[in-house]
Amino acid sequence: MKRPPQLDFLAGAPRPWGGVALAALAAMLVAAAAFAAWRLDHDNRQALASLNEQAARRLPPAPRKLTEAERVRLSQAARVADELRAPWGDLLATFEEHGQGDIGLLKLEPDAKTGLVRITGQARNAAALFAYLRELEAEPRLMRVALTTQQLERETPGQPLRFVIQAGWRGAPSAPKELS
Repeated sequence: MKRPPQLDFLAGAPRPWGGVALAALAAMLVAAAAFAAWRLDHDNRQALASLNEQAARRLPPAPRKLTEAERVRLSQAARVADELRAPWGDLLATFEEHGQGDIGLLKLEPDAKTGLVRITGQARNAAALFAYLRELEAEPRLMRVALTTQQLERETPGQPLRFVIQAGWRGAPSAPKELS
């Protein structure tokens, strides 16, 4: 029996040097593009750092932190400013114009921070006190008017009725903001 002939199709074929050269050229182009991109990124980062340094030199220095004593003084000054902004003259006129003759005001204790005022006074009798209270409740400048205490003073001549009324006023300043 005869052996089949062996066929070698690759024997003596030229090497694919053109493909290898093309692959090497493509690899060099990719490497060159990567290097150019890296260099551009590096240059951009340096330019950005330089601009940031220039901007930092032009900005004013950051404000310093307040000490505890400065914070307390600032808070007290804000509280005084709020007290001065309150409409004290209007409030006093409001309480004095009602209850003429039957009501005597002894003390007004305003609190600008809470927007409340406590009125201590004396009324000739209970009817005069409740009439005064209704007048204050109808006053558009006041809100949340409430009688907190009342007491008959038996030792005082005429036996007046001592009272304390608490009320809020419209347009009262808001509480000061917390300082940091």
